[in-house]
Amino acid sequence: MLRTEYVHDEVRVEYIEDEQVARLVMESGETTLNTFQPQKVESMAAAVRDLDAVGCLVLYGESGFSAGADLGAIERTPQEMRPARIDTIAAASNRFIRAVREFPAPVIAAVSGVAAGGGLGFVLASDLVFMHAEAVLNTAYARVGLTPDNATPFFLVNTVGPYKARELLFEPEPITATQAVDLGLANDAYDVPESEFLDAVTARGATLAAGPTEVYAKTKALVETAFEGSLDQHLERERVAIKDVSGSDAFDEGLSAFLEKRAPEWD
Repeated sequence: MLRTEYVHDEVRVEYIEDEQVARLVMESGETTLNTFQPQKVESMAAAVRDLDAVGCLVLYGESGFSAGADLGAIERTPQEMRPARIDTIAAASNRFIRAVREFPAPVIAAVSGVAAGGGLGFVLASDLVFMHAEAVLNTAYARVGLTPDNATPFFLVNTVGPYKARELLFEPEPITATQAVDLGLANDAYDVPESEFLDAVTARGATLAAGPTEVYAKTKALVETAFEGSLDQHLERERVAIKDVSGSDAFDEGLSAFLEKRAPEWD
């Protein structure tokens, strides 16, 4: 059964799989390529922060993931007012990215069509990225004379290194799903009819939602801080996390299942 809530005229949250999986769906509305305005992104950030008791979140854009900010609306803004407008969009996007990174369960980006500019930043902010076989990524910024935002350089450098990141940012070109997987920017490409893609990714999300959510949350925090501070500091964070989770019901069930040679039954 599917339950739907609209959090904005062009954004809905779908609860499925006994409401253990939520899909945050961006609707294209009257714009093409799912471009966005600040209000749309603010509603997305609020929706993510307000979600609870969900084991997995899937981000998806209808008619293509997202091409980022609505450049047509920006072009219609007088030049002297554009910095303020861009800043408003960037601030809203930053709140959304923080909400995604802080979400205490796996977040999957399900990418069909195009994810470019700010939309690419939303993809890279996710924990896992699954692309339709015909989907493409594109940094796009330099093509329109803008520096990148939405943490795109941050995630690119951490994934492909500074030299490849500069190449992708200096010379924006479509990155196919196969190339994205090879570069480490996506986990998998789904060669299925596009009408089946979202359900296929949702099924993957349901598998994660049935897993040990508390363990995933602490693992996410360790991965998030892997490049912060020294090795000794990271080892200490690992020690605290594993000590904490070792007293949990999740570890008790996982340990029992392992020793009894059965599949664990997570809550």
